[in-house]
Amino acid sequence: MFESRLQVAQVFLVGSLLLSVIAILTFVFGAAVVAVFCLVLGHILAAIGCFLYADVKGYPGLIGIPIGVALGCVGALCILIMPDQTEESAIAEEKRLAKIGMRRTRRKDPGYEVLDDDE
Repeated sequence: MFESRLQVAQVFLVGSLLLSVIAILTFVFGAAVVAVFCLVLGHILAAIGCFLYADVKGYPGLIGIPIGVALGCVGALCILIMPDQTEESAIAEEKRLAKIGMRRTRRKDPGYEVLDDDE
């Protein structure tokens, strides 16, 4: 169903965002007990989503749990600004470098140099 762990993390984070919005609206217009339940459930989903997202970025997943519990779905933004720590495979690195090498340069370079005779 899901192609990657990043998509699973996004599903949990979107669910957390929806539960947080429901909790806010319930605090304003409804019963506080239901709002607190939705808020707690939203933070649990955010903790799971941040766990998976931190794991995708190359960090230990346990870093994402306190971030998700403390900040909710906004914790994903904190993980987003952290530098990526994933290891690039040798094949992916070669493909990336080959793509950079095949780019056209702005100056016209015929690829050879004509030298004058030293007479």
